[in-house]
Amino acid sequence: MNSNPGHTVPFFSSLPTPARRLFLALACAAFGLLQMGCASTPEGDPVHGKDRVLSFVAAKDGRKVAIAGEKYHYVFDGDPSVAALLRWEGRTKIAPALIGELKVARNQSFEGQYVLMAFDADLTPEDRNFLVQTGFAKAEVKYGDRTGPVLRYFGTVYGKRYAAVALKSADEVDFSRRQYLKYVEQETLSGPFAKAERSPLVYGADGAMLLAGVPVRIVDGGTDYGCSLRLMLDICFFK
Repeated sequence: MNSNPGHTVPFFSSLPTPARRLFLALACAAFGLLQMGCASTPEGDPVHGKDRVLSFVAAKDGRKVAIAGEKYHYVFDGDPSVAALLRWEGRTKIAPALIGELKVARNQSFEGQYVLMAFDADLTPEDRNFLVQTGFAKAEVKYGDRTGPVLRYFGTVYGKRYAAVALKSADEVDFSRRQYLKYVEQETLSGPFAKAERSPLVYGADGAMLLAGVPVRIVDGGTDYGCSLRLMLDICFFK
């Protein structure tokens, strides 16, 4: 009700919250503005999206890792365990996967979780000892057509999202099927998202790919039996 008889309450403000959300969504669609700021409600609901993954690389010193998508490049720090795995001869026995969505803030920083896993049947006693010392823990899983004990490692990534730059076709991963990275933009009413900066994943004068100035290893994957674990990203680890 209007507690002030002499004052007219605007129609939009008088609507309950669900109705206001529906009204705004319809208005945005009608004017074709879904890509120009109408993707969220006045209450600042998060916006969910996905980005097709083209490549997955890591700096050879293990300090930086990048997922290259069609729209953005997602760059984050590699933890000590990842750096150790990059130097390990058995690294192709490890399958990496992101868990859920990356949470992207207005300044283009993001946070996410990942898992590294190796089936016990694929490992030698030396492999098991190395992975346990690196921080992997025993677990029992059933995934796809494989069931049994594994060694598994969970981690959290913190990084920054950059505007994508074109990659050479030779530097794109040959996935067995299209893969997508899912993200959620944590919108509020405080202001628009900062413009994504140009990716630090570039090519040197000799044509080699660099990540923040450091040569990279490229993930190979999806096309041979060793890559058939079919986790969230059907890839092998730093071949």
